[in-house]
Amino acid sequence: MNDILIHANRFMLVLIRTSGVVMVAPVFGTPMVPMRVKAAFVMLVSFVLTPVVTCSVPALDNIAAFGTAAVRELGVGLVMGFSSMLVFSAFDFAGELVGKQMGLAMGEEANPLFEDSSTVLSQFHNILALLLFLSINGHHWFLQALGASFQRVPLGGMELSAALTKGMMQRFIEMFSVGLKMAAPAVCVLLLLTVSLAMLARAAPMLNMLMISISLRIAAGLMLIGLLLPYVYSFGMNLFFNLRTDLDLILKAM
Repeated sequence: MNDILIHANRFMLVLIRTSGVVMVAPVFGTPMVPMRVKAAFVMLVSFVLTPVVTCSVPALDNIAAFGTAAVRELGVGLVMGFSSMLVFSAFDFAGELVGKQMGLAMGEEANPLFEDSSTVLSQFHNILALLLFLSINGHHWFLQALGASFQRVPLGGMELSAALTKGMMQRFIEMFSVGLKMAAPAVCVLLLLTVSLAMLARAAPMLNMLMISISLRIAAGLMLIGLLLPYVYSFGMNLFFNLRTDLDLILKAM
């Protein structure tokens, strides 16, 4: 009877950590995936992982002990998933910067990936990031990282530390810096184009510069997007390959 209770507690803790990952992780946690599919996926992964999790199960003699362990396991999953989603946020941030410079801010649409409104170009960057992530089998090694997390962080063993806080802050800073670097070439060119159009409007006030500027900025922006796709591709691949190292460092800090 005691063995059955230990196995049940192990399964519940594994289920909670897996749920935290699936709630916010890229691909798995997007609102486009139905909740029933997510629940079935979490149950399947938990059934597969429970027999291979060899770490000891903490004593769960009462509701308070179980609640504490459950919060810690949920925290591990949320940190893993959120740190991965920050990479996609860098693509979204870059798309927002370029889209607003192109004058697409008035054409914002619902973004199902972040449950918010964003420009069409931002959604294009999100789809590009998702395809890059799937092309390198990122969803496979993310599941491998989930399985390895039980060796790095035993069940109920998560601890908030200064190293963990510093690591998450570094991920935030990296998200903004990477998004800015990704968008910098297009933003600079579009900014120079805007200044040139302003000087032309000053020199020839009879021209309908409003309509001309809208068309020129959109055309120049689309041309720049096509020219800079190899640059964005190489940048994104480096980000995703570095994500494996970042996840390992975050798990070590817990």
